Amino acid sequence: MSPRPSHPPPEPSTLRRDSIGTPLEPWRPTIEPDGWTLMELLIGVAVTGVFSLALFGFYRFSLHALSAETAKLEVRENSRLALDFVVRELRMAGARPVNGAGCDGFARLLRAEANAIAFQYDFRGRRRSDPADGCPDDPSERVAYTYDDGNRMLRRATGNGSAQPFIPDVAPDGFRLTYFDRNGTQLAPSLDAAERAAVWLIDVRVKTSRAHPDPEITEPVTSELWSAVFLPNPPA
Repeated sequence: MSPRPSHPPPEPSTLRRDSIGTPLEPWRPTIEPDGWTLMELLIGVAVTGVFSLALFGFYRFSLHALSAETAKLEVRENSRLALDFVVRELRMAGARPVNGAGCDGFARLLRAEANAIAFQYDFRGRRRSDPADGCPDDPSERVAYTYDDGNRMLRRATGNGSAQPFIPDVAPDGFRLTYFDRNGTQLAPSLDAAERAAVWLIDVRVKTSRAHPDPEITEPVTSELWSAVFLPNPPA
């Protein structure tokens, strides 16, 4: 009797045969070992690092560009707002729609300096709904603009009230007033009463600035606007 085999023979259907019909060993797929080699891992880490640095650089550039545009818009709006207010109110200096009152011929300018100005006009009575009464002694009929160098801001005051913050981020020497008489002669501040009465043209300049959001850029973001104001109401 022949010895019993330790393993059962493969099924005939699974055997491969050569060209003359001799059975061959059954086919088994070759399985590659899992995992990366050290070189593949290092290359993957390097590529990921380069991509991350490029992505971070693009994000940082976009963030600074957006912050810079926002800062430019804000300083431009601040300078435009300040100039609009000063010019609109200065054109009213000395206005007196009511004649015959005891205040006829009141002074237009109460103060005229290089970075400060105060003026008055008549446009209402004691209450907001009251008509003009001919005298600039009612609330809000006296207006003053001054530059606060310590806080870099333009301040505005009405009546006998204290000056309140009006426009921030005003650059040093960013609120400048230049005065001219009718002959085009420049009047050097501070002006006395006679010189204030002779003012015919005021050049108003407002410059606002803010540090650039990119710390690597030392030049600040600035906006400078100017306008010429003709005083249409000479004192009588």
